[in-house]
Amino acid sequence: MNTMHLAYAVEVERCGSITQAAENLYMAQPNLSKAIKELEESMGFAIFARTSRGVVPTARGREFLGYARAVLAQVRKMESLRQPQANDAQRFSLALPHGGCAALCLERFLETLDSEAALDVRVREAGVADVLSDVGDGRCQLGVARFDAAREKDFEAQLREKALSAMPLAEYDCLALFSLRHPLAAKRQVTLADLAPCPEILPEDAPAGRHRPENPRRITAAGFRQQWELLGRLPSAFAWSAPEPPALLARYGLTQRPCADRGLRLRDALIFPAGYHFSALEERFRTMLAEACGQMAGKE
Repeated sequence: MNTMHLAYAVEVERCGSITQAAENLYMAQPNLSKAIKELEESMGFAIFARTSRGVVPTARGREFLGYARAVLAQVRKMESLRQPQANDAQRFSLALPHGGCAALCLERFLETLDSEAALDVRVREAGVADVLSDVGDGRCQLGVARFDAAREKDFEAQLREKALSAMPLAEYDCLALFSLRHPLAAKRQVTLADLAPCPEILPEDAPAGRHRPENPRRITAAGFRQQWELLGRLPSAFAWSAPEPPALLARYGLTQRPCADRGLRLRDALIFPAGYHFSALEERFRTMLAEACGQMAGKE
């Protein structure tokens, strides 16, 4: 067994397809299939089950892949020791959801960085599944995940599988988001019946259950900024969102209203590898984020 085989297996799990994983790894599909087979033979059990739709981890395979991600994360840390680094380099990577406290907090955090020191910042907007994959596979050191509070046990199981830890940030009701020019903007509270005639704008990676499946009028946006710009330009449309900071709403000319019969409770959590040691920069962001989420919770 070698670490390259572990990396291959983790990529296959992420893609759910050996063909797609081979393309991402820039290698021939037969060679990747052979490497996975050799890894399974060395372990003495099947890591993946082959299906008509691709591959999925077996029960023992899921446990193995959790360990594989942890090993790869440690290898990356060891390799980083041999890289020449400036002592004052500012390194930070984060995967986060559309909008919410984290988006505005990130802007304010970046403003605190030393403009003259070396800088290596990577930020990616992602849904919960990609946030967990990015942090679990080491593409980002930290993530902010937004999930359905009613599915907390499923979320915790995913954390265990990927050897991740979570710090709770906030819990809140999903709100209706629309333009200040929307006909419903004058109401203090809306209902699903109020929203039924309105086109719904949702991000392309919106999890099942966040939107109304029966709504025949939908517009899919590439990300939250495009979603918000469309809301500002289409005053009859709406979207579902977390409670947004007033500064962000004002920037786009939007407002939010509670929905009396929506009934979706969401949670945000900061995600990081189990046993992770925060850098001074990451600790600063964690403190700022916790404070911002606490302030928003007090206003709910």
